[in-house]
Amino acid sequence: MSSSHVSQKIIPLIMCGGAGTRLWPASREVRPKQFLPLFGARSTFQDTLLRVSDSALFDRPIVITNASYRFMVLEQLAEIGIEADVILEPMRRDSGPAITAGAVFAQNRVSDAIVLALAADHVVQDNAAFVAACREGLVAAGTGRIVTFGVKPERPATEYGYISPGEVISGEVHAVARFVEKPDAVKAADYVNSGYLWNSGNFMFPATLLLDEYRKVDAASVEAISNAVTNAGRDLGFVTLEPQAFGAAKAISIDYAVMEKTSRAAVVPVSCGWSDVGSWHAVWELSEKDAQGNAAHGTAVFEDSRNCKRWSRSKASTISSWWRPRMRSSSRARRMPTG
Repeated sequence: MSSSHVSQKIIPLIMCGGAGTRLWPASREVRPKQFLPLFGARSTFQDTLLRVSDSALFDRPIVITNASYRFMVLEQLAEIGIEADVILEPMRRDSGPAITAGAVFAQNRVSDAIVLALAADHVVQDNAAFVAACREGLVAAGTGRIVTFGVKPERPATEYGYISPGEVISGEVHAVARFVEKPDAVKAADYVNSGYLWNSGNFMFPATLLLDEYRKVDAASVEAISNAVTNAGRDLGFVTLEPQAFGAAKAISIDYAVMEKTSRAAVVPVSCGWSDVGSWHAVWELSEKDAQGNAAHGTAVFEDSRNCKRWSRSKASTISSWWRPRMRSSSRARRMPTG
């Protein structure tokens, strides 16, 4: 790795446009889960930004979202004292075009930009371990790799895709042998026993390399996205992608567009208490609990209850349940399995 990459800063690209429907009713289209304080005073969006706020390693972040969430983004940035470039998508086109737009924007800022694309709604409990993995990833990205972060499995999960690590590239970094879709329980157990990693869906890459690899698959979409960035407007400080050009890009995930096709994929194994918070069961698992396994966000009194989760931003409530388990929100009660 060249000395220039040793000192180069990583540009965080925070993906913040999702609807977060899996945590209904607390998470809704008008205020999705990345903006909710699910585990304390801050949202996962804010925690994600703070995780990559060390100016010795990370550059000014880029946030990509849509017009509906633009003022929530600004409000939550101000609350934690972080400034960012905020790009607005005119419509959702999945993670492929969104990440590509961020890569083009980053490259316009720094010609040899290395970008760290992160979901705004994930949880990382061990920030130091995550940052150490970013440093490993920076080394690999600097040698021409598109790096994904593979989480060391804590159990044979069926809700995540998996990554099979291949040969060692450097340090802890491996080439990716293959990606696999979400398995059934039997395959998941086999993957864990075989040393596979959970696919976190977070990536680090040289912007130039990602764009080159994307062009091999769909040059027309890359050109359309580049034009959308080049012809973007400015509105109240937001960067507004040109709608017609961006809409011409094919809607596709970055996994299908690039990661599963490139020969430059690498994986950094990491154990950092990661979760994509994809269900109320995950929220309950990640929450602090009392001796009976009950957890509350907001004020709640539990009577004869076990393994319950109560989430609210408003009034207090009393919960009584021997049935295992239940989740309550301030909008509506739902029974959710905890396993």
